[in-house]
Amino acid sequence: MFDDELHLFIFRRQSITLRYAAADRDVVIAGNTYRGVPIERDAIKQTVEKAKDKLKIRMPYLLTPVEPDEGWPATQELGNWWRPHIPSDEVSVVCLSTKYGSLDPPSVEWMGTVLGPAYGDAQMEITCSPNSGRSDAANQGPKWQRACFKTVYSTGIRGCNLVEDDFKILSVLTAVAGLTLTASGFINTPFSLQGGTFYWVTSTGIMEERPIMAHDQATGAIQILWGGADLDEDLMCVAVPNCPGTWAACSARRPDPENHYGGAIYKPVRDPIVDGVSMSWG
Repeated sequence: MFDDELHLFIFRRQSITLRYAAADRDVVIAGNTYRGVPIERDAIKQTVEKAKDKLKIRMPYLLTPVEPDEGWPATQELGNWWRPHIPSDEVSVVCLSTKYGSLDPPSVEWMGTVLGPAYGDAQMEITCSPNSGRSDAANQGPKWQRACFKTVYSTGIRGCNLVEDDFKILSVLTAVAGLTLTASGFINTPFSLQGGTFYWVTSTGIMEERPIMAHDQATGAIQILWGGADLDEDLMCVAVPNCPGTWAACSARRPDPENHYGGAIYKPVRDPIVDGVSMSWG
């Protein structure tokens, strides 16, 4: 038994960590309890083509939970991260391995992020990638375009370095009707919230965010792209406006837009082929 390999799994979402062991009982390692569940993963592959290195993990999950709660599998909580609302943040996964009775720390065999789940009646299969989707879009160079190429509220070469806290609008929801949320703080805001981001903290301590698709300045009503848990009246929330990426928008947000704007305001806007306009500067 002491030579048998034991697979361990760690899933993290913000401040929440779930640990599982492919075993028939709970396992305690270095003070951390890994819930014993019938969980399994594919063989780990490392190739020159990263797209082929995806990993699939299978575990119990009930689409129709039974009563009482004690009848739910331990992995039900993990599956609920994607049902009924998909998360707005990344879920990381670490696959480890150890031996039963070993005193050595578990060895890390694979790390990545969850791309998404597939549900059966009593099982869930999640597909994981060794790469973060967010990192794929990071550190791209500037683009020659009239609109600003910089990412609002971020830092670095691509960042516009606006301080998000200076533009946050804190308020309390006064009405919720489907995806339409109303708050007095969203009335006559300095900048339109359409295209911005809506934040709130759920009862489980997860900070959720949603894109804002529409904003009525007169009534303080916004429409978010999809719903989420705990969206009710009296909920404390935050809305942050986006930046349209124009010279006028940058001028309205900064006293010195010439030092920050990332667009080429003198770039020709007429088609040089159709309109016969020269693309040279002289």
